[in-house]
Amino acid sequence: MPQQALEHAEERRLRASAQERNALFSDQVHERQGLPIAWLLMVIVGLILSLVLFAPKIYLTNNIYYTSRAIQKLKGQENLLQEEKRQLQLELEKQRYKYTIENMP
Repeated sequence: MPQQALEHAEERRLRASAQERNALFSDQVHERQGLPIAWLLMVIVGLILSLVLFAPKIYLTNNIYYTSRAIQKLKGQENLLQEEKRQLQLELEKQRYKYTIENMP
C-alpha cells in the first residue's frame, strides 16, 4: 500500500491544475518581454534632447578649431611676407646707396 500511495502522490505532482492548463493553452500572452513602450519613448526623447543640446556645441567647437587653424596659417604667411619685405627694403637701400655713389659728381 505505501508503494501505491507514493505512485499516487507522484502522479498528482506531475499533473497540472486546471489553472495551469488554462495558462498553458490560452492564446493570450500574460507575460510581456522586453522594455515597455514608455521606456523606449523616454530613451528616444532623451537621445533627441541630448543631440539638440550638444550638436550646436560640437559644431561651434569644430568651427572654432578650423578657423583658428586658418588664422595660424595666415599668420605664418604674414610673418614670411614681413620678413621678405624687410629683405627687399634692405636691398632697396643698398641700391639707393649704390645709385647715389655712382651718380655723385
